[in-house]
Amino acid sequence: MELQAVLTREKLRDYYYVTKPNVITLLVFTGAATYVASAGIHLSVIRLALVAASIWLGSAAANTIGSYFDRDIDAIMKRTRSRPIPTGRIKAKHAAEYGLALLAISLAIAWLFLSPISTLAMAIGFLDYTVVYSYVLKRRSASNIILGGFSGAMPVLVGYFAAPKPLLPLVSALFIAFLVFFWIPEHIWSLAVRFKQDYTEAKIPMLPVVVSEKTAVRIIGLTSVAMIIYSLLPLVFPAFDFHPVYFGFSIALGAGVLAMNYWLLKDPSPERAWTVFKFSSPYLFFLFIGIVLDSLIYLH
Repeated sequence: MELQAVLTREKLRDYYYVTKPNVITLLVFTGAATYVASAGIHLSVIRLALVAASIWLGSAAANTIGSYFDRDIDAIMKRTRSRPIPTGRIKAKHAAEYGLALLAISLAIAWLFLSPISTLAMAIGFLDYTVVYSYVLKRRSASNIILGGFSGAMPVLVGYFAAPKPLLPLVSALFIAFLVFFWIPEHIWSLAVRFKQDYTEAKIPMLPVVVSEKTAVRIIGLTSVAMIIYSLLPLVFPAFDFHPVYFGFSIALGAGVLAMNYWLLKDPSPERAWTVFKFSSPYLFFLFIGIVLDSLIYLH
């Protein structure tokens, strides 16, 4: 009986980790933060929980189906070969069924309790990640993460359209969504520099595989500059309706990103790229904290 309980716990753990929960957390936060910023004083804790649940389940579904498509290359890469599907702890067919079930629940929550547009955004994000990125582009083009980056922007729109009467204008929501889109290249490509050998062995044309390490680092630096410039657009476009709190966060965090990328450019290495990668998630997290505080302080 005790052995059976252990096996059950291990199986549940495998089904949890096949969803890549460490990747999901930040996506849930961006969507939930956008809902809070949009709802303002009309915030509903129950609706916030439903936004988080829908995004978590939809992202988990996308990651699971993505892992289903990637099971052969995951078995090659050292970083991924111990995942549940490549090791056989979860059968590929069962993973696909599980992923589709998670998607169905996510879309049902969005449709019944959030809004039709939130549901559409969730579906688009799922299809972009699983079909456009994982199935079509990942093994074929170095632009895979760029076109696949739209999926990262969708949780923001799920959260925005979950607010019955958003305080933020739609142009602001689109601007926030593309903050995530512009953030993705630095985040993924710096990771790819760290694990270049894995991607090379799996024949995945990530940027550091198709160009030299030095060139890859330069391109990462350029995308970071583009991200920072984009984050400051509300300074010259008042219609975005952002205020000093957001500007303070974006300028301070942008300066940190520039410093990190200059440090990497001076001495390109997988170790420094890994540090840049680890800094990128806190950058986005605190930028969204700035968005929430700015909205709550200035919007009514």
